[in-house]
Amino acid sequence: MAEKIFVLPAVLAVFAAGSFGYVYEPNDFAVEVVDYVPGSGIATFYTGQLYDNPLAALGRPTIDTIGDGSAASPGQMVPVVPVYPAWQPTEVVCIGFRGHLTLRLGRRVYDEPDNPFGKDLIVFGNSFQNLSGFEYWLSGDPSLVLTKNKACTREPAAVSVSQDGENWFTFTMDESYRVNPDFADANFPGRYGFLGDFFADGFAPTLGRVYKPNRSGWWGEPTDPTLPLDPAVLETDLRNTTLAQIALRYGKSAGGTALDISWFDLPTDPQTGRKWIQYIRFDNPRNSGATPEIDAVARVRSRKETSLAADITGDGRVDLNDLAELSRFWMMPDGTGPEDE
Repeated sequence: MAEKIFVLPAVLAVFAAGSFGYVYEPNDFAVEVVDYVPGSGIATFYTGQLYDNPLAALGRPTIDTIGDGSAASPGQMVPVVPVYPAWQPTEVVCIGFRGHLTLRLGRRVYDEPDNPFGKDLIVFGNSFQNLSGFEYWLSGDPSLVLTKNKACTREPAAVSVSQDGENWFTFTMDESYRVNPDFADANFPGRYGFLGDFFADGFAPTLGRVYKPNRSGWWGEPTDPTLPLDPAVLETDLRNTTLAQIALRYGKSAGGTALDISWFDLPTDPQTGRKWIQYIRFDNPRNSGATPEIDAVARVRSRKETSLAADITGDGRVDLNDLAELSRFWMMPDGTGPEDE
């Protein structure tokens, strides 16, 4: 049981560090647009402009956006929340029918064994949780904003990853396209056999700021875009509830679609022995009926890099359960525990 022995000062320091937010590091995200084919039917939304600027997918996901005249006053800065996503042409890029987008991340994304929830990569689109037909979030008290019993609005795009930008691995159940797919094939991606929510511009909608109600408002520091949302939070949990309750479920996570690259038979790094990727590609299925938008791509930071180093129970949170687990082994000789008695 030696692996459960911890040094008190270090652990307490990490518990204390949990109060600080994510410090932006550009290389945690996409830094280069390798290729972009807009495709047809790309969106214009309220602006009348085409959402065809691929540079919008670089860097971290949008934290704050502006009102569109319905959900908030025009020009008013408001946080991105699950019921009001990023929507400006400078914030998201659209992939039309038969279009694609290829990005290079600033560093390798490894299949780290201590990544939270076993996830390695997070994709952010502009999906959102529905309110009723003509209701809007007016940037007011999140505890008074009630969602309806509707599914999250999403627009799927196929997601593929690569080490070199040439040999690809695609998140699909169709064996014909899973490994090194032929994107020029008119049938790509074949059947709509995506792995559950493993597609771009899907669940979970982005949360730009941590919910911290106080005298001056409801929102605190930016959320952590390198922290996956707890998989225990389901799409159905966002229905028939308040925006405040949704934000509390997110905690410090910015949401997004979290992916696990261990699913693929990728070559390993000879130094670390771990699988890795550095490129990601999004393809819009032919005749999909959807025009997905991409806001950002982030690597998942391991627990060693974050306050989750003190996540002893491995549930993606640092809380009293971790402290209780630590106390079970406190001051015991190395290699022993309660079960050894």
